[in-house]
Amino acid sequence: MISGDIIVDDPMLLQGIPRRRPLEIMEYLEGTWVGEGVGEYPPHVPRFPFAQELIIEKAVTHRSGQLHWSFRSVARHRETKEGLHSESGFMRFFPEALDFGRLEMTSTSSNGLAEVSEGTYSQDSFDVWTRYNGLTRSAESRQPYVTEVRRICNVRPSNVPMTLEYRVEMATERSAMQPHMVSRLRKVEPGS
Repeated sequence: MISGDIIVDDPMLLQGIPRRRPLEIMEYLEGTWVGEGVGEYPPHVPRFPFAQELIIEKAVTHRSGQLHWSFRSVARHRETKEGLHSESGFMRFFPEALDFGRLEMTSTSSNGLAEVSEGTYSQDSFDVWTRYNGLTRSAESRQPYVTEVRRICNVRPSNVPMTLEYRVEMATERSAMQPHMVSRLRKVEPGS
């Protein structure tokens, strides 16, 4: 079909529906990641080593074409293998430009904390934080109560195997925002 001097043979363009490119960051992030890290939260929590597994996969959505992924993470003490923390949640991407946009992340933890965080993503990173009273907790949660959380993720796709640095910063009713955990993970190839 010819539209003016331009040949148009793409049925999607003919319908006026723009094609959505795959999110480059999710091409990197989707999969299983394993590695080690260290955590602390002075003065309440002394330094501790941990092993982490993070699994990110496409989420089942209400409508096709939605850019939603689910994640679950487990941290265990590096030496004793005792469970330290687990959480799961969802990430919703809202592109604003090529390989850049807004990100909403929800997360629930085994300690009764639930977060709604917002921020931005690029082709190889994201940065989200709780805003607008984005935290709630169960009645049995222990003090000091968490008041704010920030999560920063940087992917290094050129590394072999691909690596990811994941940092969590946290504030409580007794302490200002400070680093809490940092882990360096490597992507596990399927079947390995």
